[in-house]
Amino acid sequence: MVFNTKSSRWLQLPTSLQRSKNLLEKIERADLKLSVIGLGRVGLPLSVAFVNCGISVIGVDSNASYVSNIRNRRAPFSENRFNDLLGKALASGKLTVTTKSGEAVRASDIIIVTVGTPVTERHNVDYSQIREVLSVLVQGGLEGKALGFRSTLGPGTTEELIIPYLQESTGLKVGRDFFLAVCPERILEGKAIDELHDLPEIVGGADEASKKIFSALFKKLNPEKRIRFLSTTGAELAKLFTNVYRYTNFALANEFGIWAEMYQQDAPEIIRAANFGYPRSNIPLPGFAGGPCLAKDGLFLDNSITFSSLISAAWKLNEAMPQHVADSIKRALGRTLYSKKIGVLGVAYKAGIDDVRLSPALKLVNILTEQGALVEVHDPYVRNKTVSIDRLVRNKDCIILAVNHPEFSKYKAKISQAKPKLVYDVWGMFDRVDFKNSKYMGFGRGS
Repeated sequence: MVFNTKSSRWLQLPTSLQRSKNLLEKIERADLKLSVIGLGRVGLPLSVAFVNCGISVIGVDSNASYVSNIRNRRAPFSENRFNDLLGKALASGKLTVTTKSGEAVRASDIIIVTVGTPVTERHNVDYSQIREVLSVLVQGGLEGKALGFRSTLGPGTTEELIIPYLQESTGLKVGRDFFLAVCPERILEGKAIDELHDLPEIVGGADEASKKIFSALFKKLNPEKRIRFLSTTGAELAKLFTNVYRYTNFALANEFGIWAEMYQQDAPEIIRAANFGYPRSNIPLPGFAGGPCLAKDGLFLDNSITFSSLISAAWKLNEAMPQHVADSIKRALGRTLYSKKIGVLGVAYKAGIDDVRLSPALKLVNILTEQGALVEVHDPYVRNKTVSIDRLVRNKDCIILAVNHPEFSKYKAKISQAKPKLVYDVWGMFDRVDFKNSKYMGFGRGS
């Protein structure tokens, strides 16, 4: 209630205004309960980052053994500085983890959804995890709460599916009874904590109050954090366009690599010369492009049209790179890979991480194996089912540098001493002069 001194009457604040004011005051005091649903590579670092700001967080995941490992302070993935931060967050008592999503929703003021939205084998988006979360949310008493969706969503999903479902199922109205925003995740694996602090945030609010609530919440991570506001659909598109832009640029670089091979030229050398001191050129080097975001996010857009797009052309080119590498190796080793002994350096989808989801390097391993090659793998980040570097280089017909982990630059002498018949370098980390007793080939590097 507020007192009007002119009329000496008590006036009731609008319910929606009071609810948003209550949440903003709780955020200001860091006196709120935040739930993060989905404790993967997006949700768990986000949970820890908010605990570092003094906010109490309930982390929720449906995988009981995964939750148990987190409780025991075992980080489920490799992330810079993360083990220590996770341990401190749990020791503080402000981070609790559970499988009981309903209890977490009921106990929380703000809920952030970070569950996966993968694509199926037929390249359709799988929203089953989102639907499961929605079914929990409508039973958890949404009145006065705020919902943030950080999962990757197709354009229009929030406006056309999520909001209508929540309103119809609860009888509540967004912007009046509860608040909602799309706050897309854009962090780089391996640098999650730093980028949660430093990166600007996109907030696609369903209404002005929702925008203010989530802007205030993310500014707890860094009071100087910059915020850009969009509609919910605009925020969904911003996330997709960010990854599609990078992915199509990588595809163009890979196509250029193939052209360079056809003309017996060195693509990395040419690209470095083209970029040198030239302010309008920032061409990436050719190499594998994939992973759970770059390889799939374009499909959220491409599936909604019936004609071939630049996105589908980029996807086809990047997805074909492992086959191109396998074919090049097969020609160099004598037109068959059957019984050839091949060592592969790296199976993560990019350098410096342990994530193998939609990894082009892993796809290459599968192609080689299907063609009868005897393949061994070494990856210092992906320790499961990989061999030591000493075993990897021993008695091999071919050694492939498939991921540009920085550690691999130290292996040149060891590989050279092992004298494989062929060294194939996807990333241009090595050079011909490094291997005097082996044939050297590189993607985009004409022989």
